[in-house]
Amino acid sequence: MASRLESGMAHTLRELLTGRLATVRLDLDEALDHAEGIDLEWAPAEGMRTLGGQILEIAATEDQFLQNLRTGSTEPYAETEARLQRANLAEYRQVLREVREATLEYLNSSSEEDLEAEMAIPEGWWEGLGLPSVPRAEIVRSLAAHEWYHTGQIVSYLWFAGRNPYEWD
Repeated sequence: MASRLESGMAHTLRELLTGRLATVRLDLDEALDHAEGIDLEWAPAEGMRTLGGQILEIAATEDQFLQNLRTGSTEPYAETEARLQRANLAEYRQVLREVREATLEYLNSSSEEDLEAEMAIPEGWWEGLGLPSVPRAEIVRSLAAHEWYHTGQIVSYLWFAGRNPYEWD
């Protein structure tokens, strides 16, 4: 079967967003594979977010983005964090899967026009690029960037814990 490029067909916005989210999640999953056995309350230095806090930040922010995409508003962030707080890595991985499944459901139920539609940005959300509104797809792109940012932090944490990412299989 010919690729879209060979057939002259462009990828849909949904395909691009879904691919971006999948690529980011592969990186996070690889990092979390190497986090087994590390105390989730550990941080490399005083004042830094804990390893579990980094994972919670990823899940809670995605949940907040999804709330905003669906309804135009969000519950207070502290409530989202409290609802998604987990006790161990396996439970965090499950909540990450559940939140991502909900995000993919949203994408799959959205038309290209829905994803291109402008939406107002809550005050203080950097995802708005300093603009009062952006296309809904831009919120999903920001979600991927946010996850990659915190995945990078988690990789650094693991390196501090003696798990060199250059030695990972």
